[in-house]
Parts: sequence; C-alpha cells; structure tokens
Amino acid sequence: MESLSWKLAFRNLLRNKRRSLATGIAILTGYIGLVLLGAYLVRAQSGLRAASVYLNHKGHIAIVKKDSLTSYFSKPKKYVINGEEIVKLDDILKAHADQIEFTGKYLTGTGLISNGHKSVPFIALGFEPEVYQKTNMHPEPLKWASDWVLRKEGDKFDDFIKNPLQISITHRMAELLGLPQDLSNLPENVRTVQLAGKSFYNDLNAVNADLGTVHTTGLSLAEDTSLRAPLALLQQLYSTDGIEYMAVFLKHVGDTSSFKKMLQKELDAQGLPMEVYAYNDEAWNSYFVGSMGFLYVMITFFIFLICGAIILSIVNSTTMGLLERLKEIGTLRAIGFTPGKVSSLFVQEVFLLGSLGVGAGLICSLIIASAVNSANIQFSPPGTQGSIQFLLILNVGLCLGAALFLIALTTISAAIVSYIKNKSKIIELLADTGA
Repeated sequence: MESLSWKLAFRNLLRNKRRSLATGIAILTGYIGLVLLGAYLVRAQSGLRAASVYLNHKGHIAIVKKDSLTSYFSKPKKYVINGEEIVKLDDILKAHADQIEFTGKYLTGTGLISNGHKSVPFIALGFEPEVYQKTNMHPEPLKWASDWVLRKEGDKFDDFIKNPLQISITHRMAELLGLPQDLSNLPENVRTVQLAGKSFYNDLNAVNADLGTVHTTGLSLAEDTSLRAPLALLQQLYSTDGIEYMAVFLKHVGDTSSFKKMLQKELDAQGLPMEVYAYNDEAWNSYFVGSMGFLYVMITFFIFLICGAIILSIVNSTTMGLLERLKEIGTLRAIGFTPGKVSSLFVQEVFLLGSLGVGAGLICSLIIASAVNSANIQFSPPGTQGSIQFLLILNVGLCLGAALFLIALTTISAAIVSYIKNKSKIIELLADTGA
C-alpha cells in the first residue's frame, strides 16, 4: 500500500507537467539561492576570523587587565600586565596545554616615526618574533585569508628573529614618509628610522629601528598609522617589561566559548584582576562582530524572501491540484481514506517534487560555485584595504542542511493546505465542481 501511494504521487506529478515544472523550478532556484548565500557566509566568516585571530593578532582568547580596554591608553602603567603577573598566567595556561596551540604576548602604543625628512604618527603593535612567524604562516590564514593581507613573494617573517631592530610598516605609511613601496632594497642610511614616544613614566623616549617588511591590517582605517615591531623594541621605547595583553591560540575554534568561561573562573579564583575576551566579543573585536552582524541581517532578509516565494509557489500548486481533484478526494474519503491519509498523498507529491528540485539545485550550485571561483572575481568589501577574491565555499553540512530545510518547508506547507481542505464533508467534496 505504501509503495502504491508513492507511485500514485509520482503519476500525479506528471498529470500537470507544466505546473509541476514551474513549482520545481521555484524549489530549484530557492535551493541555489540558499546554498550560495550560505557558501558566501562560510567564506566571509572563515576569512574574517582567520584575519582577526592570526593576522591582526587578536587570538581566539585575549587576557587583559581589568578595565584595560577603556583605560589602557590613558594610564598604560596602571593597566599593563607586569612580569610577575605574566609568570602566573603562563603557569595557569600550561595546565591546559592539550587545548592550546600556542600563546603570544603583545604590547601596543603610540608615537612618531621619523626618517629625518618626515615624521608620521603611528599606532604600534609589539609581538614576539617567533609568534609573529607562527601566526602569519598558520594554515588557517593561508587557507582563508591569504589575500586579505599583502604577501609579497620573498617576504620572510623570520627576519624579525634575525634582526631585533626590524619593524614593519604599511604601504600607505611608506608613502607618507616619502619612501618607495618596496622597502627591501633601501640603502642602509635610508633604512634606519627613529621611533619616538612617551614612556609609561611620562618621559619622552626614542629608539632606532630598521625598516624591513611591509604589511597591511586589511582595514583601510588603520593603514595610515599601523606599525609592527618586536616586543622587546617597544618595551624599550615605553620603558616597561610588561605587556598589554596575552593572546591564546587554541587548537580548535569550537573550544573558544567554554575555554573563555573556564579561564575567567580560574583567574578570579586566584585573585588576578584580569578579564578574558573571545575573538567574537564586540568589546575586543568590534570589526568582526559588526561585519558578521551586517552579513547575518542581509542574508536573513534574502532567506525570508526566498522562503516566501517557495511557500507561495507550493500553496498555489497544492491548492490548484486540490481544486482539480475534489471529486477524487471525495471518492477516496467515501471508500474509507481518512483526511490525514488523503493529505499524505499530496504531501508525498510535494516531497518528490522537492527532492527532485533540491537534487537539480545541488548540481547547479556546484557548477555555479566552481565557475565563480575559477573566474577570480575581485571586489573590495566595505572598510577593507585592497581587493579580495569573491569565493563561494560549499561543504557537505551546508548543502545537506539547506536540502533538509527546504524539503521540510515545502512538505509542511503542502500538508497544512491539503489538510485544511480535506476536512470538508464527503458529500460536499463529491458535489463540488472545482469552481
């Protein structure tokens, strides 16, 4: 009986091929839209996360002094993490080595960079050279964000290990200093610059540095002022042995939320005045949160439109089919079929149609994504520096999830419409002309 109902449902699809084709196309295009929107979201989220965590050195987890995010630059001496506290943090983190890939210590500050002819203000990020090499050569940014930063062929991130005075500036800062875009062939006398700034003891201080590689933050707003230097060099400039924050790079990004809560509890238990932030906390990484929030709103709006169009198409198709077959429905009811059983025949029709539409949509989605990725389309997202490749990243979970969602949406819509109509009395169904 069950196999007969499926055969009957398939034959009913062929009774009105034009309507079935139109409804199937609506499901097909809806599936393509859902999958491609999801594919872009996967690429955008993965790229933004890799750029934030590794290339902009936010880490999956960041540990800062309490109230440091609002008061560090006005009172850096008070909110810096000192040497004794660094040792305590290291001891705490060592107990979780199974979850941590590596950690990094960072210091930020402001000042002026001068080459003897021009002076330009900077916002510096001090890093451990070994960690800088690990983050830039990590598989995640190489996979997801290789074009979010300038990666000139031949740039060597281990140069900071070889030369403790080497710093990195952006192309925009080089332009402001009157220097060429390529800093690798600068004469020795031009390569040397001076960094000046106010120490944490409010004294004016200066150190010599050597221009080396160039970088980009990926953010147009920061290109005029971004400077990166070894941690020891900035500590010398600001007369401190402390750091602003410690970044924790986890082995699995899925552990971020639980690790953050656990670490905050341990810090509170030991009486350390520290706060823990994740890469997706707005207070710590507002660009990531803001960008993803915009994408979520935009994609939700388009999903609403797609689902609305599909529901209307299914309701129209099911209603027309019901009106054409009212006497058939009445006959089935008269010989003992329940309203639910009759409704299931229409649901089976829509299920088959939805499955066929989703299957064809999957093939089309794979073709479209492959064509778009091969075309190497470049675009400039708002707020970013330079252009990146427009990519559509499909995965099994995305395709399967969209398929299940769409098939469920179509079958539920058909079930509701058919059940309401099938509740009519048998005599009314047999007497109905379908008008």
